Amino acid sequence: MSLQNKNILLCITGSIASYKSVDLYRRLKKEGANVKIIVSASAGKFISPYIFESFGEEVFSDDAFKSPLSHIALSKFADVILIAPATYNTINKLAAGIADTLITLTVAASPDKIKVLVPAMNPNMFANKILKDNLNKLAKHNFYVVSPGTGNAACGDFGEGKFPEIEDIICDIEPVFKEKTLKGKRVLVTAGATREYLDPVRFMSNGSSGKMGISLANEAIKAGAEVTLIALNIDMPHKYINRRIKIINRSGFSDFKEALLTEFKKCDTLFMAAAVSDYGFKEKSPVKIKKSGNAGAGGILNVELIQNEDLLKAVSEIKKEGQTVFGFAAETDSIIENGRKKLSEKSLDYIFINDVSKDIIGGDENEGFLINKAGEIKRFEREPKASLAEKIIRDIAAQ
Repeated sequence: MSLQNKNILLCITGSIASYKSVDLYRRLKKEGANVKIIVSASAGKFISPYIFESFGEEVFSDDAFKSPLSHIALSKFADVILIAPATYNTINKLAAGIADTLITLTVAASPDKIKVLVPAMNPNMFANKILKDNLNKLAKHNFYVVSPGTGNAACGDFGEGKFPEIEDIICDIEPVFKEKTLKGKRVLVTAGATREYLDPVRFMSNGSSGKMGISLANEAIKAGAEVTLIALNIDMPHKYINRRIKIINRSGFSDFKEALLTEFKKCDTLFMAAAVSDYGFKEKSPVKIKKSGNAGAGGILNVELIQNEDLLKAVSEIKKEGQTVFGFAAETDSIIENGRKKLSEKSLDYIFINDVSKDIIGGDENEGFLINKAGEIKRFEREPKASLAEKIIRDIAAQ
């Protein structure tokens, strides 16, 4: 992971959202980061430093007499200074160059270090033009801003200013350590499984969860790309999707095809990770099919299937110079042979072949073989789909 062994200085300022910094701290540690903590005097009124001390951490405060040069030592420690939550007062102080607290002193001693701000305040305060001007000013001096969430504030006002979800913060910190290899690129990712309906309630589909496609979309965002995700029947609340990703929800083959061909014309790279039905029903009943009166002898219901168009081949046929098409294939036998055949027949730039006999459909891990159009084969052992996606994005960007 990108945060493994990174030194992060977590600075907590006096917002009512300060208590959420505990969950953020625990997540940073889970990601493998080394964390040191500053709790400002104002934040100490909302959250006790003893919480972090109970985890075995040394907590620094505004008591200058306790450690007069701690701001210098903390600056030398940090790869990133993470101010979460960052209050209206602290942000404006930083923009003015004021250094009257341990947090602002440490920032002043760290001009070349990356600083990440996580604003949390009343929506009217976040919308204040003075704050906006100062955030823009700080952006020119190695400051990155994690956009706050939208919702009800503690006071009851609704708008932008809430402390973001922990996952959003982590996903905005990770790109700080990544080279923006896809900056300026437009990436289209498809994920999930199509549904072919027999009647209004029954459909034919497969077990694809969309996790591989979502992981690719998240990693492409971290690499600096502008990403669009065509999501097929994905249970969104149970899968994290970076909030900067444009999501287009589709269900069946026909509406998916329309979205795919439209969006493909705008993209530089397509990752076709969706599991598209090879067949659909020739006829769809407008009403629910009843058990009685429809089945033949022996209770058998006969339906007729028709083959769907090969969409990977369709997009390859309209591919323009400079576009890259990355396909996925699920196989159970003759893995390499079938992968090479599909790569050639569909004029793909890359294909990743899954051996679905190894119980990977719908799971959190994946394995398989990556083949490029030059015929080179790379084996990927079983690993989490998120880390596999990171490697795939890195390999593609290096070409």
